[in-house]
Amino acid sequence: MKVAVLYASMNGHTKVLAEAVAEGAGQVEGVEAVLNAVEDTEPDSLKEMAGIIWGSSGYFGEPNPKMSEFFGKLGGLWFTGALQGKAGGVFATTSTQHGGVENVCRALQTPMQHHGMIIVSHTGPLDEDRAKYGNPYGATAVIPVEESKDAPMNKPGEAEMKLARSYGKSVAEAAKKLG
Repeated sequence: MKVAVLYASMNGHTKVLAEAVAEGAGQVEGVEAVLNAVEDTEPDSLKEMAGIIWGSSGYFGEPNPKMSEFFGKLGGLWFTGALQGKAGGVFATTSTQHGGVENVCRALQTPMQHHGMIIVSHTGPLDEDRAKYGNPYGATAVIPVEESKDAPMNKPGEAEMKLARSYGKSVAEAAKKLG
């Protein structure tokens, strides 16, 4: 059984979070996590997936242009109902605390609803990490943009990565139950 983890990353930050989501999905016995950039993803490849988790960096509080372009390619899958009943999940990054990360997640869920997918919430025990970094809509991270092009890339914090792995696992478990 396969679960796709697709990302639309402008500067590499979202890809790092996607890797954590894929790691979590791959922890489920019998699940192969397939990590791929949206620009390198053929829409028809999603037909064979039991679950799909896609994510994007925020662009003025909405998914970035790469993700929007990808969504425009999914019309044929919608017309045939190819994604109906599949488990779905979302993840997002922004560069500031009020950059719209929750709005990006909700915007990423809308195409899943149109496709008839079953969206997995990102809830769990309310501990300190979830209270500070959790988001019921999906896995998220706030990652400041680097101060210069020569600076090393900023990455999500360990708490954000841990929550992303947990979420990937939850979506994969749901896909397995539905499969």
